[in-house]
Amino acid sequence: MGVFAELGNPAVSSLGAIPKSDAAYQILQEPTYDNMGDINWKTGETWGILFSGAIVGVSAIYLFNRFYK
Repeated sequence: MGVFAELGNPAVSSLGAIPKSDAAYQILQEPTYDNMGDINWKTGETWGILFSGAIVGVSAIYLFNRFYK
């Protein structure tokens, strides 16, 4: 439910429904969401993201070259 539960609106059955007002923006301004999306550079999180991206990229190129060349 996520944002719809916070707004007090029932979940919409169609996908991609976005509230017309700025209520979702106002919810994200709360202090609870200050660090949302931040990467902590002092932990191994950064290296995990970089290595995961490299593995996915190399795998995609390998599979593409194997099946289409």
